[in-house]
Amino acid sequence: MKNLILSLLIVFTMVFSSVGQNLQVYHSSKKQTVNLNEFRDNWNVAVQSMEMMHPGGNSYNNFLLNQKKIATNKFPRKGGNIKKRSFNQPTFLIENGFEGNLFNNKVPNDNTLAISNNDIIIAGINSSYIVYDLNNDSLLLRTTLNSITSSFTNLLFVKKYDPKFIYDHEEDRFIMVFLVGNKPGNSHVCVAFSTTNHPLDDWNVYMLKGDALDTGHWTDYPAISLTKDDLFITGNLLLDGVSWQLGFKESLIWQIDKFSGYNGVDSLSFNLWSELKDDSINIRNIHPVRGARELQDKQQFFLSNKNFSIESDTLYLIKIEDSQSSEDATIDIQRLSVNDHYFLSPNGEQYNGKQLSTNDSRVLGAIIDEDWIQFVNHSMDTNSGNAGIFHGIIYNYNSNPYVESTIISDSVVDFGYPNIASTAINPNEKECVIGFNYTSVVDTNGVSCVYVNNDSECSSFTKLHKGTRAISRLSGNIDRWGDYTGIQRKYNDPCRTWISGMFGKINSNGSWISSVAVSDTCRERLPHLFLKPSFKNGILFPNPSENVVYYDFTLEEGMDVKISIFAMDGRSVQVLYNDYVKSGPQRVSFNVNSLAVGNYLVIFENNGDKIYSEKLIKN
Repeated sequence: MKNLILSLLIVFTMVFSSVGQNLQVYHSSKKQTVNLNEFRDNWNVAVQSMEMMHPGGNSYNNFLLNQKKIATNKFPRKGGNIKKRSFNQPTFLIENGFEGNLFNNKVPNDNTLAISNNDIIIAGINSSYIVYDLNNDSLLLRTTLNSITSSFTNLLFVKKYDPKFIYDHEEDRFIMVFLVGNKPGNSHVCVAFSTTNHPLDDWNVYMLKGDALDTGHWTDYPAISLTKDDLFITGNLLLDGVSWQLGFKESLIWQIDKFSGYNGVDSLSFNLWSELKDDSINIRNIHPVRGARELQDKQQFFLSNKNFSIESDTLYLIKIEDSQSSEDATIDIQRLSVNDHYFLSPNGEQYNGKQLSTNDSRVLGAIIDEDWIQFVNHSMDTNSGNAGIFHGIIYNYNSNPYVESTIISDSVVDFGYPNIASTAINPNEKECVIGFNYTSVVDTNGVSCVYVNNDSECSSFTKLHKGTRAISRLSGNIDRWGDYTGIQRKYNDPCRTWISGMFGKINSNGSWISSVAVSDTCRERLPHLFLKPSFKNGILFPNPSENVVYYDFTLEEGMDVKISIFAMDGRSVQVLYNDYVKSGPQRVSFNVNSLAVGNYLVIFENNGDKIYSEKLIKN
């Protein structure tokens, strides 16, 4: 019987670190405009060494293996049954599962995905990606990252990899970020902004220098997030062909005005943050924190840790205040000291005797709400010796932060490459889904998830897709397994979380894309939580809908409110309400049975002034 281990860890102390960070303003190369319909990569060329490699070369590989051996000898695997703490678990409804990116000649998968409110998915692995229309259950495009860089002819045959996709639900746009080249002379960070909410329309594409400081380094391991104003990108500067101890220079943060990208300015202006240190030590593998339910306004947080240590008690909390366009952005770095520790994770075990690499224990996913930040990374569970997930929650992040954390693991199954998305409806509800890969010596491998409720209690893990074979692509006894799991909340349908992970099949590895609906989340929102500001934007729910639609809002002062439905061309379809509404929490509900299938706008007005609008989809 497989069991879940939950160990509660609490942080008591916080130490401020001294920093000597540097800010410079740069400009990107001139924008190129591309249309994905105009480029077809018929060859789909992908080259990968079949030797087991890690970023930083063999010296890094050997160092990490030695560290893992020390950790495993100190905390050997125990097996057997371990008592778990459980609760009345929700029902997972596994929906829409399908294999994405069928052509794949490389490991690991580097899974990433983004899904719009209009049910268009962009999902990528390595150098290829797909565009999928869920409304019509149809594949719109299968192509490679060459489609984005086709106008940059000098980079046409240079390696493209490590894609990151994100959906801006407030502006209804997509953004792609990926790496080009892995030498200082050809290293770039490609940034592409969709001009509409449909990926097959034009994209504005920019190239940022990977050797960003002109120091003879290249950029690796990108991660991205959005605020209401900006796009943030993090990455590591590395020296080619040198061990990680000597080859790592520092981690960087790019801060870009996202509206410049959406509007297609000729050249992007961006802040480049460097020299991010804890005293004299460069902070490595900085990961941005994404908005849990909505985008942050003029502040962006980042996390890092001592991700190469066998055991550590250190967490770094970084904050950038103000937007790029304000020219007044500032940065702050704090070092949190924790009483209980996270540990370097062992590799995952397979039935064929070959291990799956868990890399280091860097932060792999993080989300933020009004009162907390939640994050996940690898960690050994020392009670079992297995590879588990360190799930932390930082409270009071703007004043006196402290952390509570849980190690999620199993006595038999190893967990790898976690990522996290909120399923909450109301502010500060902590419920979320954590998606990750799994493997074991008595089973195969695949993609799975757990649900965490508002009391931070964790469900048993649910398998979303099971691999048919062990993953065995590279020489030696260790194979690649990550390096990321894609995950996103469906913003206009928060019951549903979309997850993309890695599984094994005959002579190859696959990418599985699935949505899960959580029964605990599919409930009516609580209007008493919507008490500020004077008009609080809620969410039309459910949306899309066939029958009754609900909307919760709050007025600080009573006022006349007109609620209407409009067609997308501006034509008035129906006035639903036009009368006085008193102060306090309110709920409006209406039946859309009489509407034809299509897209509409629900608009709230006060004395002719629009105070809120929301897109409504009728199925």
